[in-house]
Amino acid sequence: LEYEAGNAFALPKNWEFENYAECFQTLNVRGTGYFGMVWNSLWITGLSIGVGVFTSAAVWYVGAKLDFPGRKLIYAVVVIQMIIPLYGTMAPMLLLQKRLGTYDTPVQIVISAFGVGGAKFLILYSFFKGISWEYAEAARIDGASHATIFLKIMFPQAIAPILTFALSDFITSWNDYMTSLIWMPSYPMLAAGLYKYESAMIRAIDYPVYFCGVLLSAIPSIAIFLTFRDTFMSSLSMGGLKG
Repeated sequence: LEYEAGNAFALPKNWEFENYAECFQTLNVRGTGYFGMVWNSLWITGLSIGVGVFTSAAVWYVGAKLDFPGRKLIYAVVVIQMIIPLYGTMAPMLLLQKRLGTYDTPVQIVISAFGVGGAKFLILYSFFKGISWEYAEAARIDGASHATIFLKIMFPQAIAPILTFALSDFITSWNDYMTSLIWMPSYPMLAAGLYKYESAMIRAIDYPVYFCGVLLSAIPSIAIFLTFRDTFMSSLSMGGLKG
């Protein structure tokens, strides 16, 4: 093999694609093959993005635009939670999920996606804060509800940062292997499959096959970033200026 005889980082002298076919056959985790892991990565990533981005936008629209008791307290709690690192929470969370019956189920993904802190809070809160409330007042005169104002007026205006978070969350979730290993072992994702394959075959690993899997798994993230990189960078710059 050229990999064993020469430079592992050099381009091959003879282009052969048998390793890709072998990759599809070899990578298997608990009965789930390569394409099964790709499917798990797709639906878990999609569900995580959909729930996480929408709930963050809805929560911080309410936090930025509506006046209600405890609003400042919620803001302060989120800020403090970002400042103070919390360690040792995985074990109690794992026990809680098992007792609730959501461990190793798709409900686990929904629960995990409900986090509304971090960069989403910093940018979406400041973004909604900067949108004029005159749009909502005009809609309220016409009888629009708060849900209608959010979905038809505020949400479309915030589509640039929302799309940015969706792209960022896609890259993060697609490459996430800890979720499958710890929280959803019955639904192995592609990143988890590659990790398990490398760990199990540490002494006799077929690196060309392994690298084929890594290369294929990286294509979606690279393609999405290159396609939307201008939107990604401009939205982050805009959010930073507003903050």
